[in-house]
Amino acid sequence: MKRYKHTREKKATERVSFYIALSVCMMAIGLAVWSAYSTFTEQPDEDESYFSSLSSTTVAAAQEMTGVTEPVTEAETVIETEAPTIASSTEAAESKRSIMLSETEPEDTAEAGEQSDPDGLQAVLKVEEDLIYPVKSHTVTKPYSEKSVYNKTMKDHRAHTGCDFAAEEGENVYSMCPGKVKDISVSELYGVIIEVDCGDYSIYYCGLSSEFAVDKGDELNTGDTIGKVGQIPSESADVSHIHIEIRVGSRLIDPLSVIDSES
Repeated sequence: MKRYKHTREKKATERVSFYIALSVCMMAIGLAVWSAYSTFTEQPDEDESYFSSLSSTTVAAAQEMTGVTEPVTEAETVIETEAPTIASSTEAAESKRSIMLSETEPEDTAEAGEQSDPDGLQAVLKVEEDLIYPVKSHTVTKPYSEKSVYNKTMKDHRAHTGCDFAAEEGENVYSMCPGKVKDISVSELYGVIIEVDCGDYSIYYCGLSSEFAVDKGDELNTGDTIGKVGQIPSESADVSHIHIEIRVGSRLIDPLSVIDSES
């Protein structure tokens, strides 16, 4: 009986030891699983940190190559901000170039402008002598106008870039100042035109008859007869007249502004 009791107690002790060992094993396995899970879930943060540091390195290298020094934190930001920064640098360079040109060119540009296309006052001042009327009559039938005015013949509105002086057909037309006959031509709008070069300006006598009294290259004095009044096709509905235009460089001026009213 005593031996049997001892054997049963021994078995009970071994059973307890077995369960203790099993519990320890289960705990070890649980710890191992938890450790593995923690490692797995924390890995993306480490990877993210790694790629973040890699992106920063790449961005720094790109900044060094392109010269862009503005701080950026993400690769996407480089795409969004790099082009505008380069564009603004280009615009700044163009702006600087424009400023440099504006600082160095105005005098030359102004001189060229005065020579080719003076303003109204400068153009008038180019005509130093007082001009005489081209015909005996001093009556103006249609004044000079840069604004559009109605043309009864063409039935439209257009600028009238000359001055019309009343004169009967066949009446003499006189040289308004000294000059040289530069050209004689025929226009569908203005009929026979004689151009006289007067140095700083030219005078166009429009609407002459074919019986003109000068030839190309002739020298003229003030009051010399250059032809007779004819017809002007584009102004045939108006009363008989002579059409005068004065050009200084590329600018037309009002003939009345340079004609001596007492001539």
